[in-house]
Amino acid sequence: MPTKKENMTVFISDFKCTYFTESNDLDTSLFDSIDLPEGVVVNGYIKEPEILYQLLFDNLKEHKIKLRSINILIHDQNLLIRSLSIAKSDLQKKSIEQYVLDQTDKKIYFPFETAAMSHFIQKEDEESVKALALITDENLLHDYYDVFEKLGAKEVTFDLPALSLYELYKENTVSKSNQIMIVTLYNKLVAMQIFVNDTPIFQMIEECDGSNRDPQLILENYIERIANYYKYNMTKGALEVEDIVIFNLADHFNDEDIKKGVVKQLKDFNTSLYDFKGVNALKKTLPKGCYLPYASVKTKDVQFQFNFEFKLERIKKVNIRGNYLMVFSFLIFASVALLYIPFFLFNEDITNQQNLNQGLQNQLYILQRDLPASNGYTPDQIVFNQIYDSLMQSEKSYEPYVSDLISQLNPEVNLVTFDGNASEKTLVITVTGTTRFDIDEYVLAIYEAYGVSEYIDDDHRWIISTPEIDVISEFVLEVTLYHA
Repeated sequence: MPTKKENMTVFISDFKCTYFTESNDLDTSLFDSIDLPEGVVVNGYIKEPEILYQLLFDNLKEHKIKLRSINILIHDQNLLIRSLSIAKSDLQKKSIEQYVLDQTDKKIYFPFETAAMSHFIQKEDEESVKALALITDENLLHDYYDVFEKLGAKEVTFDLPALSLYELYKENTVSKSNQIMIVTLYNKLVAMQIFVNDTPIFQMIEECDGSNRDPQLILENYIERIANYYKYNMTKGALEVEDIVIFNLADHFNDEDIKKGVVKQLKDFNTSLYDFKGVNALKKTLPKGCYLPYASVKTKDVQFQFNFEFKLERIKKVNIRGNYLMVFSFLIFASVALLYIPFFLFNEDITNQQNLNQGLQNQLYILQRDLPASNGYTPDQIVFNQIYDSLMQSEKSYEPYVSDLISQLNPEVNLVTFDGNASEKTLVITVTGTTRFDIDEYVLAIYEAYGVSEYIDDDHRWIISTPEIDVISEFVLEVTLYHA
C-alpha cells in the first residue's frame, strides 16, 4: 500500500497523543492513540521533543501516513480566555493584540513569557470595543510546530477542544439554549467553559484525578460553583446557565456512573452526558482519546463557528540555511584568523630567530679566531687574587641584619635605603611612613627585638646602643644603628 498524504487533527496531553485524519468518507479516516512515557509532555509542554517525534514518526510509518497539513488542538490548560472592554481612544494607533501586549504586567498577567493571541469582537460602538481574547504561550505553539514540521507537515493550524465539542453538541442536539456550560473530563483535570450565543466567555480548569473518596461529589461541587458564579457574579442574576453538557474523556470516570451520579444530582440544571457512540457516524469504534480530534474534523465546516487564528513569526527554512551558511563562513574565517595566521607568524618568528642565532654564532667564531692567545696569570697576580678572595670571605655580611629589619616592617612603613660601615660598625637606614607615629613605632620595634639587654641573653640581638634618629622630613627619618 503506497504512503498516503493526509490532513490530520491531533490532540496531545501529558499521557497520550491521539489523532484523526480528515477524509471525505470518515469511515476511511485513520486514527490512533499513542501512549506517552512520563515526562515527555508535562502540563501540555513538550519536554522531550525527540522522543515525541520518534513515537509519531514510527506510528505514521506503520500506518503509511505522510502529512500534508496538521491541525493541533490546544489543551484547555494552556489556554486563557479574557473578556476585554477597550476604549476606542486606546486603539487609534494599535491593534487589539498590541494593546493587550502593552498591558502585560500592568493590568493583564500571563503565566508565560511570550503570548500568542487571537481575538473576537463581540460588540462595538463609537466609544469602546468589547472583545474576547484567546491567549496561549507562543513558545508552546512553536514547540508543537517544530515537531510536526519535522514530520513533514507543510501547514500547521490550531483549534480549541471546547469549541469542537460545543459544535459537535449543537450539531447533534436539538436545543434553543443560549447559555451552555461545556464540562470536559480529562485524566486528572476537568475543564469548564461557558458559551453565550455560541461564543466562549469564561473558562476554568480544576484538578480532578479520581483519587478522592467521592470524585463525583467533587465534580458536582465544581460545576455548581461555576454555574452560580456565572449567574450571580458575572450577570448579577440576569442570566443563568441553561444546559450543562459533560464530555467524558477520562479513563477513571465511567459513563454510567456519571449518569447515575453527577447528572442525576444536578437537578436545578438541564444536565446531560454527551453520548459519542450515539452520534458517531463511523462504523468503527473510536478509542476514547480520539473523540476530540474526531469532533474537530467532523465540525470544521459548521456555520456558527467563529474565526480565530494564532499568528506565529516562523523563521523560513531559506533563512535558516542562510544562517547556517553564515555560521560556516564565520567558522572558516575564525579558523584562518585564530589558527593558521598565528601558526604562520609563529613559524616565521622561528625562522628569523634561527637566522639570528646563526649570525651570532658566526660572529662568535670570528671573535674567537681573532682573539690573541692568553698568556695566563703571573705568580704575583695569583698571590694577589688569593689574598683578595681571603679578605672577601672574611668581610662581614649584612644580610642577616637586613632580614631582621625587613621582618619588622608593616604596611604603613617602608625601608628606603640601607648603608653599612664595617669600620665604624654602623648601619644607616632611611625609613618612610604614612605618619610619624608609625615610623617611631617601627624604630622602637626593631630596638626592642634586636637591642642588646643585660636582662636578656639572646644571640640574635645585635644592636648595641639606642638608635640615633635624624629627621629628614615629616615622614622621612634617617636612623643610625650600632651593631656588635
